[in-house]
Amino acid sequence: MKGFLRMMKHEGLLPVIYYFVLAEYPAGIKKTQKAEAKEIKSEFTVNSLLGKKLRLSFTEEIRCVDCGKTTNKSFSQGSCYSCFMNLASNDMCILRPETCHHHLGTCREPEWGLANCFKKHTLYLANTSGVKVGITKENPVSKRWVDQGAMYAIPVIEFSSRKDSGTIESALAKYVADKTSWQKMISGDSEEIDLSKKAEELLAKINLKELVKDYTILKKQKTTEIKYPILKYPAKKVSYKPDKTKPIEDILVGVKGQYLLFEKAVINIRSYSGYYLELEVL
Repeated sequence: MKGFLRMMKHEGLLPVIYYFVLAEYPAGIKKTQKAEAKEIKSEFTVNSLLGKKLRLSFTEEIRCVDCGKTTNKSFSQGSCYSCFMNLASNDMCILRPETCHHHLGTCREPEWGLANCFKKHTLYLANTSGVKVGITKENPVSKRWVDQGAMYAIPVIEFSSRKDSGTIESALAKYVADKTSWQKMISGDSEEIDLSKKAEELLAKINLKELVKDYTILKKQKTTEIKYPILKYPAKKVSYKPDKTKPIEDILVGVKGQYLLFEKAVINIRSYSGYYLELEVL
């Protein structure tokens, strides 16, 4: 299987079932031309490769996941520099949603902002490398939880905009992590924590009504458990990086979040979106 790498797709939670996704471009397309990619999902599951030795061969070729042009360097997990600097989906407010500036008339793409940022967002607690707070517009929200490698998660509040959800996320980040430590996440299973109780404790530390006006607290939510296809965890907390002169050859022992777990190291598939990859089973 070969093509330009995309995030893995997945379905189910107990366990999560993964598929590779690679993109193809029209034959004869020039490297400097914009091009629409055709994404192809593997017919086989990544789960079926557990215990097998794989070879991942990368070239120097990278195609922007947004416009399809070739780029010498990937920005923001797959964009060329132009798309990184000009698309609203790559603006700083995506990483820090409380800084949304759409209302000031300075959004890079106002129509995109209306369609993506002024819709229901869910604030949640997840147990990835420990308890963390996060937000998502994904439906179902569990898609986001799986991509982050959460083993337990619970929705807490719904908002009508990304900015409001980010405002509360930022307020709660003073008391709980808002990022995942990938080293801890790929080191072992998370300990089960009472996320409902933790959510109550955190919400008691802030005044929601003073910070935002439109929100719905999600009461009596059950914690979702997620199981990943893992034979064992890697012996070392190190990550592989693409090298055109040295393919990655290792035994696949698990998949968690967007990470492939090998015996000797791991690789974050999401980080290398847009890279050309040839995948072989040895």
